Amino acid sequence: MKIQLLGNCTILLSSKNSQILFDPYFNNFGNLLYKRTTNVSNYYKDIKHLDAILLSHDHFDHMDIKFLSKFKDKCSIYAPKWSLKPLIFRSKPVWIGDKFVVGDFSITVVRANHICPAVGYIIKSEDLTLYFAGDTYYGKFMKDISEKYTINIAMLPITHYLPPMTMGERGALLCLRELNPRFLIPMHQDIIQRFQFANSTIAINELNDKIRSKKLSTKLIHLNNGEIFNINSNEIENKKAISTFKRLE
Repeated sequence: MKIQLLGNCTILLSSKNSQILFDPYFNNFGNLLYKRTTNVSNYYKDIKHLDAILLSHDHFDHMDIKFLSKFKDKCSIYAPKWSLKPLIFRSKPVWIGDKFVVGDFSITVVRANHICPAVGYIIKSEDLTLYFAGDTYYGKFMKDISEKYTINIAMLPITHYLPPMTMGERGALLCLRELNPRFLIPMHQDIIQRFQFANSTIAINELNDKIRSKKLSTKLIHLNNGEIFNINSNEIENKKAISTFKRLE
């Protein structure tokens, strides 16, 4: 399994035969209220084929209209019911509990707590179970997820705004306690508010120290934009976790 972070919450998952993309957003500017702190990876320009695009919700930093327009006739686009903007791309509406298969990936839609209709996704492939949370706060539903699935890799949106838009450091630690994933990949690290007083940055090193201090078994994998995390089920089972990174730019 190859996991590549292309900026913010844009994740490209590649198996032996299939490739799916989550929450594409490739604008380096942001908008009038939010800005990017790091340029996105240009790798997305080389993407020629996708088996599906999955959206967690329709906020600007999770759906790139230009990119989606390019792929709307080339692959299926999945988005939460009641989210309006994805309708222009003829997206397939999904909601909590829905299950479907895309190539090598078996996908289940799970709950997310956000300020608009939003979902997360459980992805199974190559004997691995991944959790793409999209934008969500910590919630008791995490316990339900942990009871149904053994999460190998959790991709969580760890940041903080005033007002808060996703889970912060405390919420992330609660999630890890509930989910007990083998690996954590933080997302949502390069979008901040233009008004600096409204931002509370999450230091990855400090988060990692707190994971250790709370004696959680999760290993934090910090991907910069464009980096790849390669993992297979043998590494999970043997607890060797021989992770490999590839920096593309």
